[in-house]
Amino acid sequence: MNSIVIDASCILAFLLNQDDNNLVAKTTEKKILLSPTCLPFEIGNALSKLIKRNLLTTSEAILVLHEFYKIPIRLIEPDIANSIVIAAESNSYAYDSYYLNIANQLSEPLFTLDEKMKSTALKRGIKCL
Repeated sequence: MNSIVIDASCILAFLLNQDDNNLVAKTTEKKILLSPTCLPFEIGNALSKLIKRNLLTTSEAILVLHEFYKIPIRLIEPDIANSIVIAAESNSYAYDSYYLNIANQLSEPLFTLDEKMKSTALKRGIKCL
């Protein structure tokens, strides 16, 4: 069984049954999921945005959050200083660079639906799914 670094875009696509739901399910099947410790905060922030935009009710968002906590994901503390360097060099957000940092540090592929993050990862020699 191999490991992959998975980002919030993939988790949300799966949890919210979006178009990429089947892709996420197939790609993560029989994989050990790794993610930076910021993942639960990103999920919470995304859910609050969906509530604000009237795309989810508060009750629905709480149900999605409960489903998120059922997913076995090993949370890893990123090297924040290194992540800031990655963010500065790639003109990206620190949150994105946490995923890149972990994928690079652990030599594991990154699974993201975010095209900009994927492009940055590939430029840095990080394999993407």
